[in-house]
Amino acid sequence: MKRYLGIFLVMIGFISGNSLTNIPTFAKETSFSVKAKIPAKQWDQKKTYFDVRVTPGEVEKLEVELRNNTDDEVKVAIQANSAVTADGGVIDYETTDSELDETMTYPFSEMVEVDSEVTLAPKETKTIAAKVTVPEESFDGIILGSLHFTEMKETKASKTKKETILSQVVGVQLSENDHEVTTKLDLIQAKAGQIDNRNVVLAAIQNPTPKILSNMVVTADVFKGNSKKKPIYHNKKENLNMAPNSTFDYSISTEDQAFKAGKYTMKMTVEVDGEKLDLEQKFEIKKEEAEKFNAKMIQAEKPTHLMAFIISGVLLVAGIIIASVVFWLARQKQQQKRKQTRKKGKRPIKRTKKTTNTKVRRKGQK
Repeated sequence: MKRYLGIFLVMIGFISGNSLTNIPTFAKETSFSVKAKIPAKQWDQKKTYFDVRVTPGEVEKLEVELRNNTDDEVKVAIQANSAVTADGGVIDYETTDSELDETMTYPFSEMVEVDSEVTLAPKETKTIAAKVTVPEESFDGIILGSLHFTEMKETKASKTKKETILSQVVGVQLSENDHEVTTKLDLIQAKAGQIDNRNVVLAAIQNPTPKILSNMVVTADVFKGNSKKKPIYHNKKENLNMAPNSTFDYSISTEDQAFKAGKYTMKMTVEVDGEKLDLEQKFEIKKEEAEKFNAKMIQAEKPTHLMAFIISGVLLVAGIIIASVVFWLARQKQQQKRKQTRKKGKRPIKRTKKTTNTKVRRKGQK
């Protein structure tokens, strides 16, 4: 019985696992590698990225060594990026042509001249140089960006069309002095929105300073109107980071609640650099907005509920069938055991011939 039960559980696990998940477990090998050639003006020689102390108006040359690790020719596209903050509260060095914050006076992407593409022969190592022109005006804090290297491969459909296969990044941090930069944050906007067809309130948090903000702890509350008694939405996130002079959308889930038109107040407390910063922003959700987002949320939920119903039905039917088979097999096994027991219980009957005592009369006897 335990054996059949084990088979039953394994089959249920197989069905549910293949129905609910589709997680790849493979990874492509690196076809090329990059290594920063640390210059003499590097602020910290132990760092593997560029952390260079510069002076106003100078031209700094940053060199990166590229190596082809394959037996095939590899083409690599090169681009300079300004660091921004992704919506998850992560510093993003990889996004190209990203929208830059209005407070960013000196975008790194506009300070660099570098070849747009390089070709590496099989097993070849080549050094590329990026020319960085430092602004004429002195600046405090840091300028943050990266040199972004992307492997390009022609598709079978068209020789002119290319697809991204692999990218690598070398971070670049430029500074002129050690002047202290005051920590500051602004909550510049709050509004209704959606992520993956789920209703959320989006709060645009801006770091208007030329410094990295690390390990931020954000506590957010949304109140109806001007009330401060009990928030209708609440969350808390830790270990968030922001690039200098950047803005990102912090999201507060409504826990699948529909939006209601009206006026709201967003209140935030951000713990960073040993300080607590209180931010507040009033916003309004208009009737048309609420109806639009709620309709999208409902439409997105229908296929999900239908699929969940189908999967549940399949699992239920499979469970009943397998349970019936297990029960039938177990019953058959019990019946066989009973038959064997009955056979062993019957003892063979020994048959003996009946003998009768006959007296033989002899002559002379009566």
